[in-house]
Amino acid sequence: MNKREKGKAERRNLIVNTAIECFIRNGIHKTGIREIAKEANVSLGNMYNHFSSKHELIAEIAAVDKRDLERIIKEINSNEDPATAISKLIDNYLDYVSVFENAVLTIDIIAESIRNPIVAEQFESNRRNLCDAVTATIKKGISEGVMRDQISIDDTVKLLLDAIEGLGLRNGLAQIKPSTVERKTLQEMIFRMILLGP
Repeated sequence: MNKREKGKAERRNLIVNTAIECFIRNGIHKTGIREIAKEANVSLGNMYNHFSSKHELIAEIAAVDKRDLERIIKEINSNEDPATAISKLIDNYLDYVSVFENAVLTIDIIAESIRNPIVAEQFESNRRNLCDAVTATIKKGISEGVMRDQISIDDTVKLLLDAIEGLGLRNGLAQIKPSTVERKTLQEMIFRMILLGP
């Protein structure tokens, strides 16, 4: 990457990070392109060289979210033992959702998704990728005889992620880290749902 390309990439990242800060502070719906350009200290023309609309900026944030979730998915897929994979998922995804900025942005994206189906699809596809990885892990656990086979896998995966997100969002919005007891309780609850037991 030459100096010019590097500078362009840095400005683009600055705009994206500034947009995230503005969205967290004021909400996606109330934040305009002019405000983001002013906060990023770039001209409106320069702003439009990188992003032609707020929707393009949101799409870029969805791409950042996708990259973050891909790291979590990679961790799931790298574990041979399905139970270990689920345990790592619980901890890693909980940590991700519990970050204050992620929690606030998630709530605002959910609200914006109700008004805007394009935004909904961009972020829903990220969640589907995560669901697919968890589904594959549970199917592997079933085939190895360590996980329950008399469950609706789709519903179980959604409930599993809902439980992680619920605790993560509550802690993230309160700006506190999930406690050891909360983590342990969440792990036990999820494993009771999916693991074969006495």
